[in-house]
Amino acid sequence: MINVSVVGASGYSGIYLIHALSLRQDVTLSKITSRSFSNRKISDVFPVFTKFKTKQNSISDLLFTSYDVDSIASSSDVVFFCLPHGESSKLISHILKKNNKIKIIDIGADYRFDDLDMYEEFYGKRSLHDDELNSMFVYGLGDVFYDKIKNSQFVANPGCYPTGALLPLLPILDIVDSSMLIIIDALSGISGAGRIASLSNIFCEVENSVKAYNVWSHRHMPEIREKIISAFLRDNKNPNKDKPAILFTPHIIPIERGILTTIYLRLKNNISNKDILGLYTNFYKDSPFVSIMESVQNCNIKNVIYSNNCHIAFEKGDDGLIKIFSAIDNLGKGASLQALQNMNLMFGLESDFGISPYSPFP
Repeated sequence: MINVSVVGASGYSGIYLIHALSLRQDVTLSKITSRSFSNRKISDVFPVFTKFKTKQNSISDLLFTSYDVDSIASSSDVVFFCLPHGESSKLISHILKKNNKIKIIDIGADYRFDDLDMYEEFYGKRSLHDDELNSMFVYGLGDVFYDKIKNSQFVANPGCYPTGALLPLLPILDIVDSSMLIIIDALSGISGAGRIASLSNIFCEVENSVKAYNVWSHRHMPEIREKIISAFLRDNKNPNKDKPAILFTPHIIPIERGILTTIYLRLKNNISNKDILGLYTNFYKDSPFVSIMESVQNCNIKNVIYSNNCHIAFEKGDDGLIKIFSAIDNLGKGASLQALQNMNLMFGLESDFGISPYSPFP
C-alpha cells in the first residue's frame, strides 16, 4: 500500500488528483491539506465525493487539514505538492529533515528549471534558492524521461503548455532546421488559469470569445525554451550549433479543459512522411499514452479530455515546412494524471498502472 498526501488539495489539479488516487486500491490517502477548507470534510466542499467509496477505503469523510510537517512526514510514502509557484520550495526542505526517504512530486513550477536564474526572472525570487535540492529533481515528462524518473526521489511535473509542446517536438529535433523560427500556438481551456476568482476568467468575459494573453511574458515560455534547447544541444553534441528561436503564444478558449497546440517549423532535409512517422513511432514505442493520429481532424481535445493521453498529428507542406498538432487535457496529461504516471514509475510500477487508457465519450 502506498501512503499518499496531497498538499494544496482543493485546487483543480489537487482535487482531480484525489479523484484519480481514490480509484486506486493500492493507495491510501493519508493527508490532504487546504488553507481555505481546513477541518472540513471533502464531501462538504466537493459534493461529488459524497458516499464515494472503493473496496479498500472511503474518502467522503476525509478531512482537509492545515499543513503539519510532522504529521505528513510520518504518515506518507509520497507527497504531491499542488501549490502556486514559490510555495512548495518553502516546505520541501523541512519535510525532508523529518523524513529523508519520502518521495516528492511537485506539480508547481519551483523545481522545473535547471537554470534557477531563469526561474527567478519569470517567477520572482524563491525564499530558498537551493541549487543542491533543485539539481536532485528530475523533469517529469513521463513519456520521455521515464528511466530517470524510475530512479528518482524527486520529480518536478511539467507545466501544461510545455507538455503539449514538448511531446510533439522532442522526437524530431534532429531533423529541424535550427536556423528557422519554431512557432508554437496553444489554445487552452479556462481551467488552466486555476481556481482563484479573476474578472478576466468569469463566464461573461470568456464565453463566446477567444483571446491571446501574456504573449511575451508567459511563464511557460522559458520552460519550453530551456527543455528544447537542452535536448537540441544534447542530440547535436555541438554547443556552437545554431539554437532554434522559439515563439510561443498562449490563448484562452471558452471550454473547461484541454489544450490544442499547433507548431510551425521547417525541416532541414526533404524527409518523407513515412520517415517522420517512423521517428515518432520509434520514439514513443514504449509509451502507452502517446498516439500518432493518421488524420489532423482526429487530433482534437474531445478525444483526450479526462485522460493522460497525448494525441499527435502532422502535415508536411512544400519546402520542408511542417505543421504539427498535439491535444492533451491540461488537468490530466498537463498536471494530475502525469503526476500519477510519475508516481507509478517512482514506485517501480508500469507507467499506466491504475490510469484509465481512454477518454469518456461524448
